[in-house]
Amino acid sequence: MRSALIENTRALLADAAARGDTALDEATAKALLAEWGIGVPKGRVLAGADEAANGRLADLRPPYAAKLIAGESVHKSDIGAVRLMLDGGAAVAAAIRDIERRAAAAGIAPRGFLVEEMAAKGVEVVVGAVHDARFGPCVMVGLGGIMVEVVGDVAFRVAPITADDARAMLDELAGTRLLDGHRGAPAADRERLVEILLAIGGSAGLLMAAGHLIDEIDLNPVLSGPQGTAAVDARIVLAKVARPPLAPAPPPLDLPATWQRFRPLFEPETIAVVGASATSTTFGNEVIRHSRALGYRGRIVPIHPKAAEIEGLAARPSLADLETPADFAYVAVGAEQAIATLEAGRDKARFALVMASGFGEVEAGRETEARLVAAARASGVRVIGPNCLGVHSSRGRFTFVGGASDAAGPVAVISQSGGLAVDMVLRGKSRGIAYSGIVTIGNAADLGPADFLECFLSDPGTRVIGAYLEDVKDGRRFLARLREAGAGKPVVLLVGGQTAQGSRAAASHTGSLAADARIWQAVARQTGAVVVETLDAFLDALLALQLLTSDRERPTRTVALFGNGGGTSVLAADAFDRQGLVVAQMPAAALARLEALQLPPGTSIANPVDTPAFTLRHNDGAVAGQILDILAEDARPDAIVVHVNLPVFTTSQNQTVDVIGNLVREAIRVRAAHPGGAHIVLVLRSDGAEATDARRRADRSRAIEAGIPVFDELAPAAAALAAVAHVERYRAAHGPQASNAARK
Repeated sequence: MRSALIENTRALLADAAARGDTALDEATAKALLAEWGIGVPKGRVLAGADEAANGRLADLRPPYAAKLIAGESVHKSDIGAVRLMLDGGAAVAAAIRDIERRAAAAGIAPRGFLVEEMAAKGVEVVVGAVHDARFGPCVMVGLGGIMVEVVGDVAFRVAPITADDARAMLDELAGTRLLDGHRGAPAADRERLVEILLAIGGSAGLLMAAGHLIDEIDLNPVLSGPQGTAAVDARIVLAKVARPPLAPAPPPLDLPATWQRFRPLFEPETIAVVGASATSTTFGNEVIRHSRALGYRGRIVPIHPKAAEIEGLAARPSLADLETPADFAYVAVGAEQAIATLEAGRDKARFALVMASGFGEVEAGRETEARLVAAARASGVRVIGPNCLGVHSSRGRFTFVGGASDAAGPVAVISQSGGLAVDMVLRGKSRGIAYSGIVTIGNAADLGPADFLECFLSDPGTRVIGAYLEDVKDGRRFLARLREAGAGKPVVLLVGGQTAQGSRAAASHTGSLAADARIWQAVARQTGAVVVETLDAFLDALLALQLLTSDRERPTRTVALFGNGGGTSVLAADAFDRQGLVVAQMPAAALARLEALQLPPGTSIANPVDTPAFTLRHNDGAVAGQILDILAEDARPDAIVVHVNLPVFTTSQNQTVDVIGNLVREAIRVRAAHPGGAHIVLVLRSDGAEATDARRRADRSRAIEAGIPVFDELAPAAAALAAVAHVERYRAAHGPQASNAARK
């Protein structure tokens, strides 16, 4: 039965496209939707006004709606081709004659007229779908009327969706309460709306069967109320470009086998460098120098057609002259020479990074890029790039960045920008991020984001993954792996170009509302990935997830703030509130213990706990530990954020108490004393003076070594903690291995 429905649907859509139609006419679209279980008003197609006057409407109940049927993708309301609340056959006939005149004036040939029973009143909802170039079919729901026209109150998900996805979409609408009735208005049937969303985008829905033949679906409005739920208007816009049917989800990732394939890239025994010079300094020379400075212990072989020695290392004329294959070849020569290098190096390298530009990033270079990939395939090498800078591996002790840290850690990054990757290496070092590997992928002509996501998901040395993305060519595999991982390894995504609408002109409300940012937010909600907007937010989230993620059942929500500066505390409370975190009232037991400390006047023991400089010197500075113990033991928030305005103490003449040292030391002690308790975060605020910054660097190192992340300001700390909370909520709802959610 289902196979016949799929076959008939595909044939219907293909035939319409073959006729040159850009969209199904409304009558055909509604008949198709009804086949897929979506309610539509009862109606009849008439050839003209005479049929309306001759009793063809006897089986329909007035009042009626009359609409033009045309092959063109036209908004009927724009030309006045819709009439509502018609009370009989004569009124319908008159309406059809007027619509005929308007269509003729617009140069449109009618194919008939759809006459329907007026739908029962209800809440106006928009349900739709759009094809995204990266992820394929996406489902949308929103509140109709002004909420979608002006406010854009919509939610997206990438198909296939689950019933839980559909319910979450309805819940996240700003006007979600309107669905439950407002000021006596009738309530929508939420579960019927869920059924419609699943009929469109569920695993057994229309999009999964025939989404490759559809660009957009727009059911606007769907009226839902006590008397039923029906799509009053429907548009199905046909695909402008032929696409293959959706591929099935990939099989579960074989973790050991996947890591075995990629391990030589991050722990290479032999590196070949193509493009180093014996007489000058090139990128190839710098890779050799930076890697040796980082302590690389393997074999480096410069490749040069004439030089016998480069950087004190014996050189070879070509890859073909290597005695044993290199695990990694760094190819820093021009585009044509890079192709020739790979062609000559059959079976002489496992991975080759091609630095050169002039490939697929420009129109004229696409054929050149295809030749590069063909040469790599013929030579048995996997290509990273082209148009990228390098690979950094602290554990493998090789890098393309001078001054990189040799501290190996659990954070891996995929970057489509070489320049941003340099920032990640160096700024991450100053923040305390410890990397397992960073790979720049440029054009991703061969190995792309999905490949390296699989790599790092399988890597036992990686616990957190970050990615800067501009173009995900294999988006459905990328999404499938995120879903499969179920936030077991948190993933942070920094996406370039989220505000671009793309080159396709949207033909529906759904298409016009499908901004990149909304699609990526859908990915975040479906997979537990964290999506950020700036490089600083990206690095802050990676640091927080490196040090704070846990498998505790209660996700982070409540926060206790403790530090000096009343105004700072107030602004901090606002920042945490904007991130969905609650600076909750202090429990009575905690208040009683804080009052018993008899802190100096001017101290506030509500939450935030505002302790001026003289308070933090109270009791020879022991007060910091006392307050932290009370917060951890009696207030019991999900997170404790300790903030200190460093210049207040670094410039003070009263140095009898090391307030900053006390705070850092006590934060470390309390964290160790309460394993599994509140996350502890430090915010060390500086005035930019060298003495202050030096003190912050020292205390940052101490805290991070103890597992406490340190931030420069409270607002970034709030955003980073919100990233942790997002991952924790997803894990609590789905479990760390929600691998089959999308397949069911």
